[in-house]
Formats: sequence, C-alpha cells, structure tokens
Amino acid sequence: MPAKGSMSEAETRLRCAVCGKPQEVRFKPFCSKRCAQIDLGRWLKGAYAIPGRDEDEGDGTNPPDADPGEGG
Repeated sequence: MPAKGSMSEAETRLRCAVCGKPQEVRFKPFCSKRCAQIDLGRWLKGAYAIPGRDEDEGDGTNPPDADPGEGG
C-alpha cells in the first residue's frame, strides 16, 4: 500500500489547466499537446493578461520623462 501523500496520489489529483483531465507528465501542466497549444493561443491572442499600471497613474509631481536628479 503506497504511503499517504505519495507522488502517485498527488499526480492523480492534478488536473489539466485547460480541460480539467488528469495531467500528463510529458505535457505538464496540461494533459496533451492539444491543450498546451490552446493555452499558447490564448496567450498570443491576449486572452490572458498580466495587469499593469496605467501610464497616467501617479501623484503628478514628476512627469514620466523627467529625471529628478537633473538640475534642469
């Protein structure tokens, strides 16, 4: 009987990031090359995005191009 929390139990609980089927070690974190390609397509189309700051955010004391160290 395998020990509780063994690697084989952990692997059976991991699911594909796209379709939810069990992950395949070869395509981790996906179950197949197809799901990996679907995910890549989503990134390339911009479906996933890492949020960033808007350029106009700030306190307004220094313009974005100004260097505070310059004497001007």
